[in-house]
Amino acid sequence: MMKAREYICSSHTISGVVPGGPVASRHGFAARVEACAQAGYTGMCLHFRDYADQRQAGFSDAELRAVLSRHGMKHVSVEFLTDWFMDGEAGEISRRNETLAFAAVKALGAKVLNVGPDLGERGIPQEQMRTRFVELCRRAEEQDIVIALEMVAWGNVRDVDTALALIEGVANAGLVIDSWHVFRGGVPLEDLQRIPASRILCVQVNDAEAEPIGTLADETMNRKLCGEGAFDLKGFSELLDRIGVAAPYSVEVISPQLASCRLAEAASSSFTTSRGCFG
Repeated sequence: MMKAREYICSSHTISGVVPGGPVASRHGFAARVEACAQAGYTGMCLHFRDYADQRQAGFSDAELRAVLSRHGMKHVSVEFLTDWFMDGEAGEISRRNETLAFAAVKALGAKVLNVGPDLGERGIPQEQMRTRFVELCRRAEEQDIVIALEMVAWGNVRDVDTALALIEGVANAGLVIDSWHVFRGGVPLEDLQRIPASRILCVQVNDAEAEPIGTLADETMNRKLCGEGAFDLKGFSELLDRIGVAAPYSVEVISPQLASCRLAEAASSSFTTSRGCFG
């Protein structure tokens, strides 16, 4: 019998837009939260850009928290900070985004902020990555925020050894384990056993075809609902259960097809297919 789980709806699953556009979502905030609750989700991962859009639209922090609370969203997290390891203009932009992301975490009653590695393959030395990560986590700790670093299939943190080296000894740090990046990055499931369960702060689930189509950066924007592709999601979840991972599963399906769906359909189909795979 499969383990009963709680599910988080990732921002891109329910946004109704493809990432990188001018707005974080084409659907209203309250409507998204209500649709997720009706589908069965008990949490949401929201982008800090989304938080900025809501504040610009006139919502207060208290009003946003009230919407989440009213619909039983007890697992709330924020994503997705990049370039925190950079100098120059990119670093300055990242620090501004960091301030906004930290504000979003506090405003939404979240605890965890998801961050990414170098996605531009710019040859950042691992020593610099480690130093800047420790500094980021120190700033986060001052605000009682935990940092979750995501392994990314084409980034400079794409394997377990590299990820563990970056978070080693940092009390308020852990990892995001995404099924897409695990399988597309060729990470053996057995390698995940070397990650302490308490350090896996977020599990993201999705699916894809057996073989990638185009570049990984392009294909990651065309994911499938859980169970509609070829990933060994059963083996993935069984291994995480075996090592004692307690984090809810965050459904992250980035897809133009899903983005074009009606809001209720996107919420219900993403939840139902995930529950069908994982219980």
